[in-house]
Amino acid sequence: MNTPNAVDGLAFSKVDGVATITLNRPDKLNAITFRMVEGLTAFVDECGRDDEVRVIVITGAGRAFSSGDDIVGGMGEPSRPFTADVGIGTDLGPHHAMVKKLLSVPKPVVAAINGRCHGAGWVTALSCDFRVMRSDALIGDIRASKAIFSAQGVPIMLPRLIGQSRAMDILINARVLDAVEAERFGIVVRVWSPETFDAELKAFVGALAEGPTRTYAAWKLGVNRSLLAELDSYTDWERRVTGVVKKTADSAEGRLAFKEKRKPKFTGR
Repeated sequence: MNTPNAVDGLAFSKVDGVATITLNRPDKLNAITFRMVEGLTAFVDECGRDDEVRVIVITGAGRAFSSGDDIVGGMGEPSRPFTADVGIGTDLGPHHAMVKKLLSVPKPVVAAINGRCHGAGWVTALSCDFRVMRSDALIGDIRASKAIFSAQGVPIMLPRLIGQSRAMDILINARVLDAVEAERFGIVVRVWSPETFDAELKAFVGALAEGPTRTYAAWKLGVNRSLLAELDSYTDWERRVTGVVKKTADSAEGRLAFKEKRKPKFTGR
């Protein structure tokens, strides 16, 4: 099994049937760039076609899974330009491609959440088949507190996972959940202590890697079939709404307050 070309901010490995993608900007809490999104998508696609890969793991280096898109340092430029508020038939963007690939790749994908998980990191984790979590980690969508609606598929994925009421609570109130509550809500399927996390993860992933992966693929595609059928049209609508929200005064204030590390003052405009 060959590892892919280097991508700044990502580390890749393939060992004993397990392909691991590590978000690797620990000094930036693994803040995500466009090239990282594209690199992750490309590696997952490669793993889907590699018969030696039986399970895929996504995790983060250091003390975070990911803080989200790098809205302070900058996302950089995607390899293909796209316009955020153009209609059906256009490129729906790197995040959409990543979500779609994670939902459709015919291998189990495990998000190993080892620290804070927000923004695009939260999007990535929700797109995986399993989320496992360290007991001291935190997860949730905090973007409403910054007047951000770069939802990247979350409003269509999260209610399917935990129901509309809990999804609204997390999204609108910018809830951050500890591991116990995340497991109670059904967002994560396993919680392990920091001391046992690596060993438990290895055992969990190893059991998947030894299983009937073609049968797993059938279950996965069956479970995700209706979501995948809606995802393109939903994302087109979402991008139109995002374009409107980005033009509001509250959105500008939210971004500025985040960069200045202060509480925003919203006016509802």
